[in-house]
Amino acid sequence: MSAEQGTYDWVGIVMAKSAEGDSVARVLGRREDVEVIEQPSFWEIKARDRLVIDFDDVSEELGFEVDGYAIQHEMSTHYGRLVATDDALMLFSDPLEAMEHLSR
Repeated sequence: MSAEQGTYDWVGIVMAKSAEGDSVARVLGRREDVEVIEQPSFWEIKARDRLVIDFDDVSEELGFEVDGYAIQHEMSTHYGRLVATDDALMLFSDPLEAMEHLSR
C-alpha cells in the first residue's frame, strides 16, 4: 500500500550518539535498504516495511557483545511494531508480519 492509500510503511529507530548507537548506524548504513540520518546528538535509522538489527553484526562492529537491552537502552524512540528475539531487534510496518515472529 502507498501513502496515498493512507498507510505508513516506514519503520525506524532514533538512537543516541554513543558507542552502541554509532555502531548500529555504521552497520545498518552499509545496507542499501536502510537510510541513516545523522543529527548533532542522535541517529535516525529507517527503512521501508521492516528493519532488522542483528546483534552479532553490531557486536562485531563494536568489539564487544550487545543484546536487545543494550540497543534499546540507547534508543530514544522507535516507530513500527518492535519484536525482540535472542538474535535481533526487528521492526515491522505490517502488524501481521510482526505477529508471525511473536508466535514462534
